[in-house]
Amino acid sequence: MSAVTAAAIASAYGLGALVGDPVYAARGEQGRIWRLATRSGSWAVKELLLPVGEAGAARDVEFQLAAAAAGIPLPLPRRMGDGRVVLPAAEAGLASSVRVYRWADLAGGQAVTGAEIGRVTARLHQVPGADPGPVEAWFSAPVGEPAWQALLTGARRGSAPWAAALGRWLPELIALDAAVAPPDPARMRTCHRDLNTENVLRAAGGGVIVVDWENSGPAQPERELAAVVSDLAADVAPHAAAAAHAAYRAAGGPARLGSPADFAAAVAVQGHLLQFYSRRALDLDECGENRARSRKRLDHMLRQPLTMSRIDHLLGLLTR
Repeated sequence: MSAVTAAAIASAYGLGALVGDPVYAARGEQGRIWRLATRSGSWAVKELLLPVGEAGAARDVEFQLAAAAAGIPLPLPRRMGDGRVVLPAAEAGLASSVRVYRWADLAGGQAVTGAEIGRVTARLHQVPGADPGPVEAWFSAPVGEPAWQALLTGARRGSAPWAAALGRWLPELIALDAAVAPPDPARMRTCHRDLNTENVLRAAGGGVIVVDWENSGPAQPERELAAVVSDLAADVAPHAAAAAHAAYRAAGGPARLGSPADFAAAVAVQGHLLQFYSRRALDLDECGENRARSRKRLDHMLRQPLTMSRIDHLLGLLTR
């Protein structure tokens, strides 16, 4: 990002004059983060890698502000002078649109615990706000057997290194689609929908801070809780999932896990992520960074994907 572009962004969001050059800070699935130092402080500029509409961004900002008012630690979002959240690419002078947050200093190398993620999930589920939907297919629809078979065919045709693992797990992944039942509109509320060890981080001053709110939207609390514990079981260990569940209950979280249907969102997201990463990894028009990141994600996800037997094991662990 050039200093000229950074100055234009600072002007649009009313951040004050720059006091240094923009610094590239991090890369996530949804954006590149730049740090801007201005006379009003430090700011995180998120260069959006996926399309984000103004209406959706405005909704997630309202949820963030409600969460912050309830005491959830998060980098506060910034609006432009005209009230907009997203600065379009053409106005930003970049290939992508941007949005801005207060900068949050993190404690590098200090992982959060499952219990901490469980507690913050419980607190978020107690923020008022019914949200009857509609729920995007990403969170609510199964992949379906034809798409699974096409995914495997594409991986084999491209001599993908993950094709063997995908083929080994495919019968269980297809069977797992049966767990994806439609959500209940009466139980919906606005949720973060991406709570994990990448988005609940250790703050430099202690405690945790919750980032990456762009996926916020309607969900059933028990389905978000199921996604949290299944991610922790896969990414950390089953005992971290159990600790998160116990801490959630102790903190007054309203959701209760009792059946495989509670894992519907986790199942749907897993399937769509495997599709997304496979297509990106095989797309020769994608940049090398995106293809490498996708291959790494596929390798991780296909080591121990969510299956019905894993769901049954988790339910037994958490409800005994």
